Amino acid sequence: MKVRLPGNVHRLLWAQVASQVGDAAFTVLLLWTVLDISDSKLVLGAAATLNYLPILLFGMLGGLAADRLPRRGLMVASDAVRAFISLTLPALALGGVANPWVLASAGFLLYTASAFFNPARDAYIPSLVHSDDLVRANALVQISMPAGWLFGPALVSAFLNWVAPLPLFAGVGALFLVSVAFLLRLPAAPPASAGSAAPARALFEGLVLSWKDARLRWLLVITAVDNLLIMGPAVVGTPLFVKSILNEGGSVFALLEALLALGVFVGLPITTRLNRHVGQGKLLILGITLDGLTYLPLLWTTSVWSAGLAVCLHGLSIPLITVTRASLIQRIVPAEQLGRVFALVSIMVFGLTALSSGLTGLAATLVPVNVIFGAIAVGAALCGLPALLSREFRRA
Repeated sequence: MKVRLPGNVHRLLWAQVASQVGDAAFTVLLLWTVLDISDSKLVLGAAATLNYLPILLFGMLGGLAADRLPRRGLMVASDAVRAFISLTLPALALGGVANPWVLASAGFLLYTASAFFNPARDAYIPSLVHSDDLVRANALVQISMPAGWLFGPALVSAFLNWVAPLPLFAGVGALFLVSVAFLLRLPAAPPASAGSAAPARALFEGLVLSWKDARLRWLLVITAVDNLLIMGPAVVGTPLFVKSILNEGGSVFALLEALLALGVFVGLPITTRLNRHVGQGKLLILGITLDGLTYLPLLWTTSVWSAGLAVCLHGLSIPLITVTRASLIQRIVPAEQLGRVFALVSIMVFGLTALSSGLTGLAATLVPVNVIFGAIAVGAALCGLPALLSREFRRA
């Protein structure tokens, strides 16, 4: 008989739902507004790059902070900063200074705060549950991710019929404040480690640990390659696909994001069940392979609903990667170094999203975006297979 997860896990879930809905709404509003104002693929790619670049620049500092400072406090501070940034944009719009580069700068600042939030959240979860319940706890908390992708774009799509984009950022700020309210109800655990080593040495220790352990080394390598190939087309390529291939507007873009979220919802219980019967290393490789293959239909489809089906199937693969990866790391990494290892993962995911977004924007000026989706689908599907050569990773 399953034991009910502690109430604090559910409080973290609701905080994350509010925060993720805010994140998704912010990103959809930002990218669509930049594209609408500038009508430039290069500017859109540059804005998306600035959106995710802070994880690459400050991710390891965020991980070190998560290992040396109270993790709940870091999450509260991060969401408070994100609320302030979102609430400031409507005021800038009233002042007539909300051009694409101001919006891109706001995205940069918001994701700088995220660089400190994400490692603290993932490293905080093991303090709430027994090790046997980590997969279930991760899967529950990660319901917030598809909830964000579903309700964030859906709310944006609904309100854009009545309200101009820039005032809607005030609603995004309110969502981050709701997250802060739930986070303040969580126990304030002390730092995992006071840490006597100098910051530079402490950061190096996290890198050494990740490289010495073959399981972590392969996890980081295949995560990096997969996200370099996938994330730019997913972030920048999707609105371009909607506009140039489907010849549709922002509401269809929001619909595709919602269908992606629906796929993730369906994939979460499947992932929890598979984690009981399949090795986590093999399951991670399966997820990355499907992550690529499910984008292949976008090479030839020109129908909204066939594109939506492909995107929904793509969503099924995401929990196979995210839940399994987080649970594997929490199982094998010492508590005092969890923040730094999760920071490395964030760099591989969000940091390389910045690079991938810029490259996608540039590539889209040279070749049709559906061809880009076809190419990265094959490359991403193949990138996890070399990890099968590692016995340690296969048995992880």
